Amino acid sequence: MEIKIIYKNLCPNCGRNISSERLIKGLACEFCLPKETDELNSGFLSKIEERNKKLKDFEELFERVIKGKMWALQIFWVRRFLEGESFALIAPTGSGKTTIQIILSLYTAKYLKKRCLIILPTSLLVHEVSEKLKKFNEELDLNVQIASYHSLLSQKEKMKEIEKIDYSEIVVTTHLSVMKREEINRKIFDIAFIDDVDSFLKRSKAIRFVLRMLNLPEKIKNIAENIFENKINQKEGISEILKIKEGENINSQLIVSGATQKVKKTKSIAILNSIFGFSIGLKPEFGRNILDCFIYSENTMKEKILDLVKKIGSGFLIFIPMDKGSQFALELENFLLENGIKVKSFLKPDKKSFEDFKNGVIDGLIGMATAKSPLVRGIDLPERIRYAIFSGVPKFIVRIKVENFHPTRWLMLLNNIQPAIKDIYKKDYENLVTDLSKLKSLTKEQIEEVRNGLVENKTLKGILEFAKNVALKGIEFFKKIMEDEDVLKAIKESPTISLGLEKDEYIFLVSDYVAYLQASGRTSRLYVGGITKGLSIVIIDEQKAFNSLKKDLGYFEEIEWKDLNEIDIQKVIEEINEDRKKVKLATEGKLKIEETKIYLKTRLFIVESPTKVKTIARFFGKPSKKKYDGVDVYEVFGANSLLMITASKGHITDLSLNEGLFGIEVNETFIPYFKPIKRCLNCGNEMEEEETSCVCGNTKFYDSEIRIEILRKIASLVDEVIIGTDPDSEGEKIGFDLFLLLKPLNGNIKRVRFHEVTKREILKV
Repeated sequence: MEIKIIYKNLCPNCGRNISSERLIKGLACEFCLPKETDELNSGFLSKIEERNKKLKDFEELFERVIKGKMWALQIFWVRRFLEGESFALIAPTGSGKTTIQIILSLYTAKYLKKRCLIILPTSLLVHEVSEKLKKFNEELDLNVQIASYHSLLSQKEKMKEIEKIDYSEIVVTTHLSVMKREEINRKIFDIAFIDDVDSFLKRSKAIRFVLRMLNLPEKIKNIAENIFENKINQKEGISEILKIKEGENINSQLIVSGATQKVKKTKSIAILNSIFGFSIGLKPEFGRNILDCFIYSENTMKEKILDLVKKIGSGFLIFIPMDKGSQFALELENFLLENGIKVKSFLKPDKKSFEDFKNGVIDGLIGMATAKSPLVRGIDLPERIRYAIFSGVPKFIVRIKVENFHPTRWLMLLNNIQPAIKDIYKKDYENLVTDLSKLKSLTKEQIEEVRNGLVENKTLKGILEFAKNVALKGIEFFKKIMEDEDVLKAIKESPTISLGLEKDEYIFLVSDYVAYLQASGRTSRLYVGGITKGLSIVIIDEQKAFNSLKKDLGYFEEIEWKDLNEIDIQKVIEEINEDRKKVKLATEGKLKIEETKIYLKTRLFIVESPTKVKTIARFFGKPSKKKYDGVDVYEVFGANSLLMITASKGHITDLSLNEGLFGIEVNETFIPYFKPIKRCLNCGNEMEEEETSCVCGNTKFYDSEIRIEILRKIASLVDEVIIGTDPDSEGEKIGFDLFLLLKPLNGNIKRVRFHEVTKREILKV
C-alpha cells in the first residue's frame, strides 16, 4: 500500500502544505493548482516557467545567427544568467563562451533593458568582438546601441566612440581603457562580462573601477573603497558587506571567464568573492583520456626520441627530467634539428615559439618535467598537442644538505623511503613529516632565506626560524637512518627507492608524479565534444624510479600502463587525429551536437556530508565554488558532465510533533506529516516550526527549508539530478525526501549508491 505523506510548508510554489501525491507528479499544491491542468500565475514555479520562456526566446535568437542549436553548457549558462546569478564560465575549448556572451549582451540590452560592459584583454579582441556584436545586431534587427573603444582606432574614431558611450547600451573595451578613460569609468552598468580574468585580477586598480561602475548598493561600494584604502580592516569590512547582502539584493551581475591559473587570495579577490558569492580566478582542471605507455631504449635516448617523433609525427611535447638538466634539453634540440625535425626548447615563456608551434611552423616543443615548467603549466592547445614523450622517468635529485633544504621535496623523499624505516625511528619520522607539512606553503624566497640562515647559522624570525630548526632536525634524522646498516640495506633492496653515491654523499632520485600528471595532461583536454584522446610515452632510464612513479600515481589515478611495442600505434594515431579534427570544428563553431559521441550534461550531485562534497569534487581537479545563501556548491568537470556537488547535511525533514500522534495522523490510514528541520546553532536542539527561541535562550537556527529552496533552484538549472545519499535506511529516507521535493523542478532524477568514496566508485555510479 502506498502511504500518502504531507510535507508542511514545502509546496515548491507557495510554501504551503503539499502531499507526496502532488510532488511525485511534479505539481504544486491544491491551493496553487485546484485543477492539475490549470496554469500557474504566481509563485516560485511560475517564475521558473517565465524564465524558461525567456530561455526559448534566447534560443530562437541564437539559432537565427548561429544556424545551430545550443549546447547543454550554453543552456546552463543562460539559465544562470536569467536567474540573475554572477558566476565563472567554466568553459572547455569550443564551448562558445564568447558567442554566448555576445548574444547575452544583445538580448539583455534589448529585452531586459540593462546596460552591459564587456572587458577584454587586448585591443584586437575588442575589435573582433565589437565587429561580431554589430553583425549579430544587424542580422537580428535589434537596433541596440554599441560603442567600442580600443587603441587600434584612429584619433577621430576614438572621439566618435567616446561620444557614443553616453547613450550606448553595450560598451566593449579593455581593462586598461577602463582605468585610463574617465569617459568610460564614470558610467554605470548593470552587467559586466570580463574575459581573460587572469590579467584583470592582476590589476587591483581595474577591479576598483569596475566595482564603482557596477550598479551596486552605495553602502557596499563605500565599504569596498574603505577596504582598498586600508581605512577599515578587511575581515570586518567583508563581514559588513555580507550583512548588507542579507537585507538588500545585488542586482548587478559579474560574469568572468578565461581563468588559466590559480590566483593568490588578495584583498581584491576577497572583496569580489564576498559581493558576488563565487570563487573568481580558480583554474578549472579536467579529466584525462590518455594512453600511458612505456618503452625501453635499445639506442641512445636522443636516437629513441628521434625514432618516435618520425613515426608519430608533428604536435608533440618532449619533457626532460630534472636530473638530466636543461643542458640536455638544448642538446636534444640541436640533435633533432640536425635530423630534420623542427623543434624549439621552451625553458621559459616564449611567445614566438608558442605561436610557431600553435600554427604548425614547428613540430614540437622541449621543456623540463617539473610542475613549474611553462611547458607543463602554460600550454593549452587541444587541437595541436597530440602526444608527449618523457626522455626518462620524471624525477629530481634530493640531497640532504642545508643548502638544498626544500620542505616539499623532503616530504616526497620521506614518503618514498617510508617502507625502509625501522620501528625505532617511526616516531621521529612522523614528527618530521608533520613539521615539514606545515612548511609546504613557504615561498621560493622564504626557502632561500632559511637556507642562508642555516649556512650562516643566524637566527631568523617566526615561521622561518621554525623552518630552520625543522631542517636541522631533518638532517639529523637522515644522518641517523643512513648510518643504520639495516635501513641502508632495505633502501638498496627496495624496488622503488633510487639511491646513488656522489662524491661520498648519498643522493636520492625521487619520481615526480605531480609533474607527470600535469605534463601528460597537456595531451588530453576537455572540449565541448568530450575529452580528447592523448598519448604519453615514458622512455625508462631508471627502473626503480619508474616503479616508484607507478606506485605514487596509483594514489591519484587509475593508470593502466602499456608497453608501446604491444599496442596498435597506427590505430591510436587515427583516434588522436580524429579528435583533433573535431576540436578544430568546435573552435570554428562548426561542430554540431549530433556529430559528437559525447554530449556534455549538467548535473546536480547531492551527497549527505560537506566533507564528502569536497572529497568528490577534488577527484576531478580543482573545483570552483559558489555560495548560495551560505550553502557551498562545488563545480567540476567529471564523467562527461559539469557536476554541481553539494550536501543535504543529513536529514532535511522530520516528523512534525504538532500533528496527530507523534507526527502521524491516524484515521482509516496513516498519514505522516513531515516538516523542515529547525535546529539550534548553539546547543543542537531540534525545534518545532512555530518556536522562535531555543530552551537554551539562543535565537539563531539552522533551517533546512533554506537548503531545500537552494537545492530546488539549482535543480531547475541542470539537466539531471543525481542523489548519492548513503546506502542505508537513513540515506534512503533522505534520498526519498530529496526525490519528492525536487521533482517539480526537475523530472530527470536518479538515485545512485556507492560504498566507498573513491574516484573509481564515483565514476562507476
